[in-house]
Amino acid sequence: MSKSDYNKDRKSSGKDNGGTRKRNFTGSGAPKPKNTPKPFNPDSIRLNKYVANSGVCSRREADVFIAAGSVTVNGKVVSEMGYKVKLSDVVKFDGRHLNPEKREYVLLNKPKDFSTMVRNEQGKRNVAGLISNASKATLLPVDKMAKASTGLLLFTNDMELTRRLVNPKNGL
Repeated sequence: MSKSDYNKDRKSSGKDNGGTRKRNFTGSGAPKPKNTPKPFNPDSIRLNKYVANSGVCSRREADVFIAAGSVTVNGKVVSEMGYKVKLSDVVKFDGRHLNPEKREYVLLNKPKDFSTMVRNEQGKRNVAGLISNASKATLLPVDKMAKASTGLLLFTNDMELTRRLVNPKNGL
């Protein structure tokens, strides 16, 4: 076996790296920086989530509406995906102001001798105390019910639905 055959065998077997070495494609010998997470800001959320939470559409549908230019933030049309908005920003969809809260509904079978007044009167039993653990959102009764009566009572943070149900024009 000649010396050149011996070197070929050593290179192919991978002993002593045989003139091959691992390449670093970062452009320099420095290690790659790790992806540092962006700081979490609880006051800002993605625009598509804001629109979806308002009950207009789903997140994916919101992306389509945002790209079409149907959504404005503080009077400016936003068509950028991933745009972050603050809860204090004024967001409009087709000219209609959006509320970022998820709409929640609670049905309660009101017991007798409970008041439907939202404010807590000293020592009085009211229905707000019965649903206080149902949600973190501020839920208001759709209509009033006499203290002596019993029945189904709807609580919600959806003021648009409340207006439609209470309005005498709708006949409900």
